[in-house]
Amino acid sequence: MSTHSRRHLRAYERRIVYSLLGALLAIQLVAYTISSQTNRRIAENTVRAHLATGGQVFYQLLELRQHQLEQAASVLAADYGLKDAVAIGERPTLESMLGNHAKRIQADVAILRDLDKRVIASVPDSLQTEGLGERLSSASHFAPSAGPGHIATLTDNQRLLYQLVSAPVNMPRPLAELTLGFAIDSAFARSLRQVADSEFTFVSRGPDGQWQLHGSSLLDGIEPLLAARPALEESGIWTLDGEHGTHLMLSLPLQPGRSSTLPVMVIMGESLNQALAPYHSIERIQRYLILASLLLSTLMVLFTTRRLVSPLNALAHLDPLTGLANRRLFDRCLDQAQEELLRKGTPFGVMVIDLNRFKQINDQYGHAAGDEALKVSARRLREHLRKSDIPARVGGDEFAVLLSGIEQDGLQHIAHKLEQALGEPIPFAQQTLRISISIGFAIAPQDGSDTDDLLRAADAAMYADKATTLPDSES
Repeated sequence: MSTHSRRHLRAYERRIVYSLLGALLAIQLVAYTISSQTNRRIAENTVRAHLATGGQVFYQLLELRQHQLEQAASVLAADYGLKDAVAIGERPTLESMLGNHAKRIQADVAILRDLDKRVIASVPDSLQTEGLGERLSSASHFAPSAGPGHIATLTDNQRLLYQLVSAPVNMPRPLAELTLGFAIDSAFARSLRQVADSEFTFVSRGPDGQWQLHGSSLLDGIEPLLAARPALEESGIWTLDGEHGTHLMLSLPLQPGRSSTLPVMVIMGESLNQALAPYHSIERIQRYLILASLLLSTLMVLFTTRRLVSPLNALAHLDPLTGLANRRLFDRCLDQAQEELLRKGTPFGVMVIDLNRFKQINDQYGHAAGDEALKVSARRLREHLRKSDIPARVGGDEFAVLLSGIEQDGLQHIAHKLEQALGEPIPFAQQTLRISISIGFAIAPQDGSDTDDLLRAADAAMYADKATTLPDSES
């Protein structure tokens, strides 16, 4: 078999290998993609469920803080020492009592106002009392209290939020109003993160429409959060993309059930990247398995191709007696040569060879002698052709040769060598078989660029050669 014939056969085998491996790889990639998308959906649903649960936990914690404030305010408002100090107006004593009581319950603010809403005493000392009574009076009420006071959210000049509960100081008539409060700030957000395992951020929208930050457990990513203005006020889950990955965020009013002119929202968030981290480990293992299975599949496909496909390929494209290319493979090689001519202008020649007196050899010595004549002629044909030429058996005693990149003079030279080589006697079973050949050839594009035209021209030249060299009885 010539180098080009072998190359064509290997090309068919490679197509089969590539097709099988491509199909296997495509199936695995589709499965991997589906698995990755499923993992992402599972992670997103898990985060969504966790955020919803965290929102419920947040409201419950807020309610517990309210009850704690209400109980503390009721106890302090009923204290006779406080009532006496209010009655005589001892501000140092009142501030001391407020400070001690606030420290016991870890309150962040304690304020005592008279019936005209003027501040009598307050802690801490740094709290600005100017206008504080008006701000307390205008504090936004989000939910009614179940106890003796009420819960409110106050935004002061320092952009701090407080959860406030008020209780009257009676003796027995009302003397003053006591207000205790917990700060809603970054420290509260960090404590919530430890409980709910989510990030918390508290924001409010000012009169100018801008969102203001009051506290957050996030170390970074605040600016993209505040920039998501429409999503902040929507009570639902939304996506926040930042430098540190994607977060799923849940916007909730600070107190459910009521609204205010200036909304105050708690924004819960969880990193989707962190939720996907366990799945990334699984996907990394899947990628290793895909590579391993692809390598194993490659070995199996190559083994199968070598053991099964290669013999079938040879059976389909090679002549079983001579080992030369058959008519099917020769036609395909001709088509490729024609494409090379049209694309690159590479000329090619076609040679048709017929064995003379082949019928007489079969009749006189038997079919075994005819087979020997064909095999020896095929071997001599390969030996006297170039490695780039493609010889083929296209009929009973007819051969054809495709010669790429050859001119008229080269064809004539090769034809002369083949006439001498194939005309040598063939020994067979102590007998000598004598044959000769008739050759016809055509070259593209001089004799035509269509393969059918070239074959007809070469056949016509071969029969013309046979007619001039042999009598009709020996043809």
